[in-house]
Amino acid sequence: MRIRYLSEADDDLEGIKRHYLKVGGKALALRMVRSIRKEVAGLSDNPNIAPPYEIAKGVRRLVVADGAYLAFYRVREVIEVIHIRRAEREPATTEELDV
Repeated sequence: MRIRYLSEADDDLEGIKRHYLKVGGKALALRMVRSIRKEVAGLSDNPNIAPPYEIAKGVRRLVVADGAYLAFYRVREVIEVIHIRRAEREPATTEELDV
């Protein structure tokens, strides 16, 4: 199954990259973004592996980057990655996930 990152998820990845560029440099930033993308890519073989997100119907929440981030996605004709957020942040709201 194909994976498509929505613009919000692309923005999230860009923010993650900027953060790690500041705190650890280019190698760390690239490693983090690649790690997240690789784990999300695994959804193509098993899109329903992550549990449903209890706050937003039809959305699933995949733990990535050793638990540091959560990738919110839904399965339609393609897998739509909606947001990627720090795990310790406030939960994503239904408004944020209703893209």
